[in-house]
Amino acid sequence: MKIKLWFSNLSLKQKLLFLFALVGLIPLMITFIISYQKITSATLKSQNYAANQNYEQTLSSLSGTFTRIEKLSTMVILNDALVSALGTDPLQKDIGEQLIDFGKIETYTKTLEESSESERITYYIDDRFVVSGTDTRFRKLKLIEGREWSKKVINNAGRPTWVLYENESSNESRKYLTLGRILWDTRNYSDSIGLVTIDLDLKKIRDNLTRTVPEQVVYLINEEGQLVAGSDNVNAAHVSDLVISPSQIKETKSDFEEIKLNNMDYLLRCNQIGKTGIFLTSIIPKTAASKAVDIVGTQMIMIYVVVAAALMILIFPVTRSITARIFLLSRKMDQVRLGELRKLDIEPRDDEMGRLVSSYNYMINSVQDLLQEQYQLGQEKKGAELKALQSQINPHFLYNTLDMLNWMAQREERDNIQQVVYALSDYYKLILNKGEDLVTLKDELRMCRIYVDIQQRRFRGRITFAIEVDEELLDCLLPKITLQPLVENAIVHGITEKPDGKGTVTIKATAKDQRLLLSIEDDGIGLKNDLSDRPGYRGSGYGIKNIEKRLELYFGESQCMRYESDSDTGTRITIDVPVVRHSNNM
Repeated sequence: MKIKLWFSNLSLKQKLLFLFALVGLIPLMITFIISYQKITSATLKSQNYAANQNYEQTLSSLSGTFTRIEKLSTMVILNDALVSALGTDPLQKDIGEQLIDFGKIETYTKTLEESSESERITYYIDDRFVVSGTDTRFRKLKLIEGREWSKKVINNAGRPTWVLYENESSNESRKYLTLGRILWDTRNYSDSIGLVTIDLDLKKIRDNLTRTVPEQVVYLINEEGQLVAGSDNVNAAHVSDLVISPSQIKETKSDFEEIKLNNMDYLLRCNQIGKTGIFLTSIIPKTAASKAVDIVGTQMIMIYVVVAAALMILIFPVTRSITARIFLLSRKMDQVRLGELRKLDIEPRDDEMGRLVSSYNYMINSVQDLLQEQYQLGQEKKGAELKALQSQINPHFLYNTLDMLNWMAQREERDNIQQVVYALSDYYKLILNKGEDLVTLKDELRMCRIYVDIQQRRFRGRITFAIEVDEELLDCLLPKITLQPLVENAIVHGITEKPDGKGTVTIKATAKDQRLLLSIEDDGIGLKNDLSDRPGYRGSGYGIKNIEKRLELYFGESQCMRYESDSDTGTRITIDVPVVRHSNNM
């Protein structure tokens, strides 16, 4: 009871401060615990994913390098000129001829070296050739007799063989990862004429062995357990014991596996590079993953401490803002002065400020109702004007059609009468359109096609009608009976006044920058100056003005129609209006 009484006696500001602190900090602590668990799991997955991706990229890069070197060796041993020169009995050539052959091979070999990743290509050939030194391109076979790497190459029966090889010369001694192959005599593939070796610099290989965490060790090892090359930390004392033994060499396929080395837990991934007998090995201490999680946890704690402190600091201005409804109301009144009629959407209350806010909201609702009523009156007036204009458009088409039916009846053309009556029925079904003032472009084109079909029977097929409209524009809206009067003008006042009375009417439609461009073209006699200059154009001129007025009323834009005419090419009328589709009817 004392606590309840104490809390009741606190001021409103103090109560809000207490509640905000309680409501803000407890969810923050719960969020921290849940987030820490999820982020820990995500960090471990991310670290494992990064390690696998890095391993896959390294494996792919090395596989590509080794494959290219093997293809290079194939180019060497299958080169007819090279094998022919080295396979000839040295005693059958003098020194000059041998030097010429060596020069050609030297040029070819340098080209291969420059276009590949190889460090050096060396040929070990018949001892009877004139060669000297140990650092030349051509060396005597006796120099490598009995060496382990040469035995391995020979025992592999000519297949590509990767070996560790130390190149000893007068200047330096360097280790290479070398591809060795036998040079076969093309005249008798059972006889060998020497060996070819292609050296890879181990430094270039080491550059590919990258790590995702500092404690990770990445190296290449062959089937005998020899360390071929390693990342920059392999030679350090504390990681040198992480090189696995030949018995531990096995492929781990697509993910890291746990392994114990020196009584410690590690993650191992090991895969052979192609069929080289060399394995890419990556070892990560399991403790490295926990270090990353600890770092993330420390960072999260710091962030949440900062957020909690910021929350406590922000509570004070928040509590003051709750009591500042008068300032909200003042800002809303300023918006009304700028023409933005918006209610003050806050919780209603029974105090003085609450009643003032309610009165303001009532005033806004009343003004919005008046504006809506005024808008409805404007829309009704606009609709009435459209209907009045539509009732005036093109009445003489019915008269002309009935006159044509009378003429067909006198000639007893029953089939034609039937077809015209059907077409006329479809035409007026489209015009009525269930009382709607707007129709789709598809229906407008259909109305024009029906009209032209009727006129074809009247003018005996002298009229050609074409439509070039993209299908995606067929659902665009237009005031009904927009295109048909223009087609009628093109036929009656353009084509039929030509000497032969023949011609073509084409309707085209395109869209550009959310504008619908419709053109009605004919190859008639054209316009001299304007619509009122030619006999018979009085009615059509009225119809065109009617269409212009309806387009202006519907789209709210003036000058929606343009005219182009020439006595040689005919007339084009272009309608340029905004794209309005059935789904976003204005």
